[in-house]
Amino acid sequence: MGASHPLQSAYPQYQSLVHQLVASPTWEPEPVLALLRTRDRIQQLIDLLAEMPDEQTLPPQFWLDLANTDADLGRQSDRLRAVPALADWRKSVHPPEHHWWWYPPDPEPPKEALAWLWGGLTIAMLTISLALAQDIASRFTASAPGVWSSLGAIAPVILTLFASGGALTKVGQQALENILSSRGSHRKNWAKIKFALALFLALGLFCFHALGLPRIAQAYNQQGETQYETGDWASAENNFQQALSLKPDYPEAQFNLGVIYEEFQQYDKAQTEYLKAVQGGYLHAYNNLARLYLREKEYDRAIPLLLLALSDSDLSQDPELEYALRKNLGQVRLEQGRLAEAETELQEAIRISEALDPPRPDAYCLLAQVLEQQPPTPPNDSTSAVPTAREAWTQCLQYANRPEDDRWAGQARDALTTTETPNYAAPQ
Repeated sequence: MGASHPLQSAYPQYQSLVHQLVASPTWEPEPVLALLRTRDRIQQLIDLLAEMPDEQTLPPQFWLDLANTDADLGRQSDRLRAVPALADWRKSVHPPEHHWWWYPPDPEPPKEALAWLWGGLTIAMLTISLALAQDIASRFTASAPGVWSSLGAIAPVILTLFASGGALTKVGQQALENILSSRGSHRKNWAKIKFALALFLALGLFCFHALGLPRIAQAYNQQGETQYETGDWASAENNFQQALSLKPDYPEAQFNLGVIYEEFQQYDKAQTEYLKAVQGGYLHAYNNLARLYLREKEYDRAIPLLLLALSDSDLSQDPELEYALRKNLGQVRLEQGRLAEAETELQEAIRISEALDPPRPDAYCLLAQVLEQQPPTPPNDSTSAVPTAREAWTQCLQYANRPEDDRWAGQARDALTTTETPNYAAPQ
């Protein structure tokens, strides 16, 4: 083969230094530095040989021996990394990063025995998060679009997709691991930390779904009530619908939406919403639904609603609602011809009305109709506090001052104009 190649001449010294260090119980700086520089020289010769491949071909056994010696040195990474002067030598020599002997790798951390479990739980939490995010987004986009509804729809989905990408894609995992490494987190805890982050995301979305959405729905409902009071019924309808998209079992919003439909004279839709609110136990819905049944002369459906609402223990806290319930029940009894019961309910409604501001006229008008169908009370009957029909019509007209009372005012004027005063009526 002729003269040996410089690589073949340099290799024995490198092999001897490696064997000496492997066998030595302690490492002195000088032989370690000599070993590293010798390996640098071998690498320089390998690089030159690669630039002139036709100059000389080395036997395969040489490359095999070199690889085995490198492996022996590689197995001494822990001892090499423990040499105190190694970092200072790197600053002086500036070896390239591919000279691995200057950069002994850190030891592989012990693997977490339950890493597979943490990984599976992480995927489960991310799956739950994605499902919650999609449900939240669908609730915000179910009604008329807007700036806040769009943000509410997009934000949880983006957050979940970002978290899923960080845990499930190679690039995302690498970025997350770089962050954890920069924070000084031990590698064996990374699986647990990823699970904790995924669990935190799932819990956050769950709390937002369970607690945040109802609060936002309440805000939409309140905004709709304000718009209804100002006459902006179309905007109020959109806000009530958005509230129900965020919280489907929201009796107050169902009732308010029924009121809007009733204003639009969409009585079938109003009945549907009132019925939902009744099923949720919302007392005002009992009265409005019964009133719609009364309008359609379905008295047998109206009466149970009115009686159930009147039996509620909380009704005393809302005199205006109690007045409306008793007035409507009195009207049902009037339509049924049960005049004595009608008179009782309407008298009670009038008593409650005296505490309202302003007093309501409709119970007086209905009582007047009841009294017109009953024999008048003789004037010498001092035990009776029931007014005459004409007195009831007069009081109805007196209290009919609001725009919504116009119908009752018209009835009272007609009655007072066309009806003669009964023989027993008190003088006016």
